[in-house]
Amino acid sequence: MTTERLGIGFVGSGFNARFHIQSLTSVREIDVRGVYSPNEKNAASSAALARELDVGDARPYKSIRDMVADPAINALWLCGPNHARISNIEEIVGAIKSGAGTLRGLACEKPLARNVAEAKKVVELVRSVGLNTGYLENQLFAPDIIRGRELIWARGASLTGRFGRGRCRAAEC
Repeated sequence: MTTERLGIGFVGSGFNARFHIQSLTSVREIDVRGVYSPNEKNAASSAALARELDVGDARPYKSIRDMVADPAINALWLCGPNHARISNIEEIVGAIKSGAGTLRGLACEKPLARNVAEAKKVVELVRSVGLNTGYLENQLFAPDIIRGRELIWARGASLTGRFGRGRCRAAEC
């Protein structure tokens, strides 16, 4: 039985992208095919990491449009900086609308946007081209994150006298 492999491209090449590339060593039927970053050196480094880990024959791209146009790339994973989210998605959607590619989906690393207005714009853009989408919280259940959350809630309860009320005024923090 032959299973079609999913080719993915990363938009962004920093910590989050590298973290996800490393996580793909335990995922079957997926290949990292490309990495785009405005910093070409970082894109090349992240693409090399994917090849070193044998999670795909990734190459660096000079533009998001070029990555969208590559028929080997079926989905994109947005891991770039928050301030670039809208412009990255506009470039993806523009490429699709111009016929440059036929992506199946788009995964967005947290946060979806910097505010509600931007989040609504993201939704509007991806719906305009019918992209399947996913939103990712990459370390929600990591042991260190869970322990930190437990400590914060415990401290919040002792400060407020109520469990689950881990808020404090700026002067108290």
